[in-house]
Amino acid sequence: MIKAYIFDMDGTLVNNCGYHVIAWKEFSRKYGNELTEKQVLDWMGAQGAFYVEQIMGRKLPKEEIDLLCREKEAMYREIYRPEMPDGLREFLDRAHEAGIRMAVATGGPTENVNFILDSLNLRNDFVGVIDSTMYTRSKPAPDCFLAAAELLGVAPSECRVYEDAVNGINAAKAAGMECHVVTFTNPREVLEAAGPDRIFDSYRELLA
Repeated sequence: MIKAYIFDMDGTLVNNCGYHVIAWKEFSRKYGNELTEKQVLDWMGAQGAFYVEQIMGRKLPKEEIDLLCREKEAMYREIYRPEMPDGLREFLDRAHEAGIRMAVATGGPTENVNFILDSLNLRNDFVGVIDSTMYTRSKPAPDCFLAAAELLGVAPSECRVYEDAVNGINAAKAAGMECHVVTFTNPREVLEAAGPDRIFDSYRELLA
């Protein structure tokens, strides 16, 4: 029985991954190793530290990684203005009515979480948030989702993850959780190959 929902943020709660692509490409171009759109999307869900070390081609001290990640995320927040996906507000309201506990688990930093949740007035919908500062291993490792289940006080088998990326699907499976995935970021055939429990194009579909 599903008692809790865990939402990825970027590309799931908001359809914003195109803006992260733009920001990562601009950032990586500045540092002389421009990423392709495919690379950015293939790694989606990973913490910023992973991207930075791929761009720089070497391991970096945490202080330097943090500084570079803040630079990139500031680029992203400069160009993106959060919008609520169609049907999301009604879907969250229906979950509350059913007594479903909800949390966010993201590879994004605290500043981005605040930017999204506060811009869209979503903070009160969630028991709490697991952001990139609260776990070590990025998706496809299950760490962020397991931490969210602990935060919610439910067993992993009682959680359903909402995702948009292959790394997120794999992380949910590794955590022993059901996974529903939206097609905001990746083509349906790419998502199907990862084997989620359900694929949907809009939260409006989930209200039927």
